[in-house]
Amino acid sequence: MNDGLPYYDAVVKDLFQKDHPSLLDQLTGGVKIKAFLNVDLAKVLERRADLVLLLADQTILHIEFQSTNDKDMAYRAGIYCVLLGHRHRCRVRQVVLYIGQAKMRMAAGVDLGETKIAYGLLDIRTLEAEALMASGRPGDLVLAMLANGGPDRVAEIIRRANELSASERQRVLTQMLLLCGLRRLTGRLTMELKSMGATIDIAKNEILRDWMRDGQAGLIRTLLETKYGELPTWADERLAHAKLSDLPRWAKKFVTATTLEGVLGKK
Repeated sequence: MNDGLPYYDAVVKDLFQKDHPSLLDQLTGGVKIKAFLNVDLAKVLERRADLVLLLADQTILHIEFQSTNDKDMAYRAGIYCVLLGHRHRCRVRQVVLYIGQAKMRMAAGVDLGETKIAYGLLDIRTLEAEALMASGRPGDLVLAMLANGGPDRVAEIIRRANELSASERQRVLTQMLLLCGLRRLTGRLTMELKSMGATIDIAKNEILRDWMRDGQAGLIRTLLETKYGELPTWADERLAHAKLSDLPRWAKKFVTATTLEGVLGKK
């Protein structure tokens, strides 16, 4: 996940994990997924791989989502590959999926002499929106918006989303709203949603509630670290498991509290 626009990358990661688009089957080569391995890699390096899959053939598939061009992508991929291989003691295959607006300029590896780093590099715009829409999977409708021809088919994508079950429709429309900025479609998407009477119930929307919580929790974490320094484990865990209703209360306490416990409560 790149540092520039992690918000977009995280949405696509969530889509791949929960909606299993047909593109994921292509990337696994048809090998059944045995488990999702979302693990931190060497905290000293502050690295978290986007999506790590253990496949049925006992190999690892590592997928990175990029919404910006990262000049250091090859070096990051090399670090991830070595750490994953060392941890799981198996073969590792890597794919970088580029979803950004600018032309993709990243290299698919780097030659360091005796050590060579190589991985698959896929620009989602090399995929056809029509083919993704034909799969019938909700997640593919969202990816179709980002694919070749997708921006011109927004209205059709929304119409198909409206034919899904209520929960699937809410999820697809929410993901589209969160990702439409990647193709500068915010205005058009909003107009199409209004014209078709498609609505998103924020109060019942799990994705938006999670984003609101995570965003507010991240802000409070920054404030606490600025005031009290590196947070202890118990504070990290409390923020990670915070309810949306906890956050405004902690924000108010932050103003007058003199200790970390004064904001978050006792350990």
